[in-house]
Amino acid sequence: MSENIKQQNMADSWWSFLETFQEQNQSMAKTYFESMQNHLPFSPTLMGDVFIKVGQALLENPDYLLKAKEELLEEINGLWQNMLSAEKGALPDHTSDKRFHHEAWKAVPYFLFIKEYYLITSRWLQKLVSEVEGLDDKTTYKIKFFTKQLTDAMSPTNFPFTNPEVIEELVKTQGTSLQKGFETLLQDMESGKWMKMTDPSTFKLGETIASTPGDVIFRNDLFELIHYKPLTEKQYEVPLLIIPPWINKYYIFDLSPNNSFVKWMLEQGYNVFIISWVNPGPDHASKTFDDYLLEGAYRASDFVSSFTKSPSIHAMGYCVGGNMLTTLGAYIEKTKATFSLQSMTLLATIIDFTKVGDLKIFMDEDILQSMEETMAEKGFLEADTLKSIFSLLKPNELVWSFFIKNYLLGQIPPAFDFLYWNGDSPRLAANLHKFTVRKYFQENRFMQPGGIDIHGVPLDVREIRTPTFLLATLGDHISPWKSCYPAVHLFKGPLNFTLAGSGHVAGVINPPSRNRYGFFTNPCCPTDPEDWFKGATKTEGSWWTAWETWISPLSGNKIVPMRAYHSLEPAPGSYVREP
Repeated sequence: MSENIKQQNMADSWWSFLETFQEQNQSMAKTYFESMQNHLPFSPTLMGDVFIKVGQALLENPDYLLKAKEELLEEINGLWQNMLSAEKGALPDHTSDKRFHHEAWKAVPYFLFIKEYYLITSRWLQKLVSEVEGLDDKTTYKIKFFTKQLTDAMSPTNFPFTNPEVIEELVKTQGTSLQKGFETLLQDMESGKWMKMTDPSTFKLGETIASTPGDVIFRNDLFELIHYKPLTEKQYEVPLLIIPPWINKYYIFDLSPNNSFVKWMLEQGYNVFIISWVNPGPDHASKTFDDYLLEGAYRASDFVSSFTKSPSIHAMGYCVGGNMLTTLGAYIEKTKATFSLQSMTLLATIIDFTKVGDLKIFMDEDILQSMEETMAEKGFLEADTLKSIFSLLKPNELVWSFFIKNYLLGQIPPAFDFLYWNGDSPRLAANLHKFTVRKYFQENRFMQPGGIDIHGVPLDVREIRTPTFLLATLGDHISPWKSCYPAVHLFKGPLNFTLAGSGHVAGVINPPSRNRYGFFTNPCCPTDPEDWFKGATKTEGSWWTAWETWISPLSGNKIVPMRAYHSLEPAPGSYVREP
């Protein structure tokens, strides 16, 4: 047989395999979107409408489409030539893509071809839809986002017989790994639950997680206030109140003992209080942002001040809890409050909502109306809806990696306190969520003088004089660090901006004992955040120690803590346990 015939037969084989591979991917993509339908924050028809618009735009640009097809064929032909060649050195190196870490993706022709063909077609499709003429900016942004979801779903790593790691485990376990994974998939589908990220049976509130000793000392229909028992003979005079986001449960600050920020603060001699928000139901549908601020954050601050007999308190807010704290800071600048803020600490808190990245996809008017219709029926937003939004921002890390581990490799998720907390999300009260998304995220009224008013009091965050420590994280997909940075030129009071390594959760909850990630500081505050970063100095270890160095001079003297206080029940309380 001549060399040309051999090459033609090999090319025919690749063509045949390619057709099968495409059919498998299309089937899997269809299954993916059907399975995700109940977890999406909007109707799938909204996504379909975007693809229809793009299809029409492509039909109206036949020359562009023809040229794009020629470019794709040229790349695929180049791939074939490389595959048929004895030397494959011309192929690009994709080792930085964590999906293709297995050696077979580089060494075995079968997997090498699959990977390269997938990457070529993915890049081509994303370029095709993002550069077509005739679309408005919003539609272009949405189609780029949705196309990335589609191409990530179609990755060969997500299929059992095109993932070498899955095949390796299948052979090793004589088929039981895939069988076990399929059984897990059926169980999850029957229970109506999405993929588990960790083994929930290994954690128990108040015992293995959220176990720092304390008491619920106040309760209303919106929150419980937890006061933690001292771990030192003396504590600083100025107490610390932590305001967690109402979109998560409070114990992100009190995970397992070695990851507990609360426990670490107690060990440094601070008097620590934390808000545990209620898990809202239909009865909370009418609760507004004003209610959560005044009957929540303000009421808790007032109680802590009165309880400790300290006229001022430290307050810390995380994510949207930081937005509530900033709003509180602006509110007490305009009113005669019963307490003052000695300091504010804002963790991963967005200040400029025009810089939120892909999150703005979910601020689209059609999507918001769809979500609001659902909330109007129930009085709240389901916890899984918000989780799906955050997961879709990083689908490979937060969806498909767990899909592979759970259902293709048949692995039992490891015990990981971060992921247990992430899976234990509360519902969101309808009016509160609508206000936050509309006024903050969509309209960006937070930065506008008088853009937000509380009970008729117009607020201006530029009037905040409270010393502030603002922490952003470098890899944050929820609160991008450049959306946090504008605070340095906004508040009147002194502001320390620090940028930690890692992401939205791991970058914040980073005990010094780990000595991981590091953080960046720069005393200069140029207008461009990139200029700030270029001039920043990196320090190894945790930002916790730098923050404690900043806050301790503002905390007064150390005194013998009050031992006797009224307890409604032991921590972690009742609200955090509500399903």
